[in-house]
Amino acid sequence: MGREATGAVRIGDASGKAKVLLESDELLFRGEVKGRVPFRALTAIEPGPDGLRLVWPDGEALVGLAGTEAGRWAERISNPPSLLDKLGVQDGTRVAVLDPDNVVLGDEGFAAELAGRAVEVVAGGPADVVVWSLVEAADLARLPALVEWIHPAGALWAVWVKGRKELNENHVREAALDAGLVDVKVARFSATRSALKLVVPKAKRGAR
Repeated sequence: MGREATGAVRIGDASGKAKVLLESDELLFRGEVKGRVPFRALTAIEPGPDGLRLVWPDGEALVGLAGTEAGRWAERISNPPSLLDKLGVQDGTRVAVLDPDNVVLGDEGFAAELAGRAVEVVAGGPADVVVWSLVEAADLARLPALVEWIHPAGALWAVWVKGRKELNENHVREAALDAGLVDVKVARFSATRSALKLVVPKAKRGAR
């Protein structure tokens, strides 16, 4: 999940108090002033004693943050994590990608990013990280069989298309609980897809 803060915001001719949400690759302004600013549009990111000053071609914002927190926001905006960083895929990670030909996993260069990292891609478990694209709710029936792939301390990322009533975060979470897994993190996989991190509960990792 991203960070959030509330402060005075000015975008163009509009100014007022707004909540600022720090997402994976953009800032969202909600409140008296509303807007969306991609990180790539920012021309200045300046932490200071009064907060964090953000400038882009159409306006600027000053978010009231303590000096240390303003610095953290500036660092996060200047150096956003890649998709693989968010998924916990580092050099040396053993990765399994279910249905690798599925177009879902081609979103925003996932395959290219994976190919550029020194990981071990495997066809099945055990794995440190499993990335699983869900096409329909019926796919969740496969979940219990995947527990062995990540036991004891691996992670299974379930990925699905946003905005669908028949398959959403709640469906994935409920199926995970039924399979003995818990969800610990939600991530933005792409502009159109979300991902939920599922793991074996710590209390059960030694039980086999």
